Amino acid sequence: MENDSKLKIPRGCREFGGTNSAARIRVANELVEEFVKEVAPPIEFDSRDEAWTLAVRRRLVEICPKGCYALPDDPNAAKGEYPVDYLWSEEGNLSRLILACQTEWGTGWFGRTNWAPVERALEKLLAVKAPFKILIFSSCRKPDLLKPETDFSFEYAKERIELSLRNYPHHLPGEVYIFLDFPQTREANGIGEYRSLRWLAKKLGKSEVHLEGGEVRGLKRPKES
Repeated sequence: MENDSKLKIPRGCREFGGTNSAARIRVANELVEEFVKEVAPPIEFDSRDEAWTLAVRRRLVEICPKGCYALPDDPNAAKGEYPVDYLWSEEGNLSRLILACQTEWGTGWFGRTNWAPVERALEKLLAVKAPFKILIFSSCRKPDLLKPETDFSFEYAKERIELSLRNYPHHLPGEVYIFLDFPQTREANGIGEYRSLRWLAKKLGKSEVHLEGGEVRGLKRPKES
């Protein structure tokens, strides 16, 4: 797959440490902007959201910065992820991770959402050391359809994410967390929407956590191939 990515991750943002905070946040914002340009809800859903997963894998390969290597590099191949669903590593040094990503839509039986698998994916992401980390999930989009015993809202997800981050004792300064919510919808041909949250660890170990962002933004459908 041809890589024409315009995304750049400066050398100083590939290291851990408490410096370059403004540059790290800028890279995180640019990463989200590039990612969502060609990602939208599939026109037809299946019970396992495979179309969504394939779209995410393809897009992460497409925007992988020069000097980095995407794994898995073939979106259509069998998964076999290690240590997370998707990652970018430096070319010539595959053990040095630049980005780690977990996707967990939280889709349960009959289209209901479920926070438990999303939280497990987050716990796995916490333990992986990379300067940039992304968790992608899908909350219940319409409050009138939300069932508290099964579904989770964006507000609930934000609360649980902050709690998990706050309780994790092994943060490294310079780690940037990005959380992308593509609210669940079954509207055929809908343009879809997303919300993003962000947090930068500024010190070693436990920290106070206040996620930034959360505004609802619209998505454009990718061009037909």
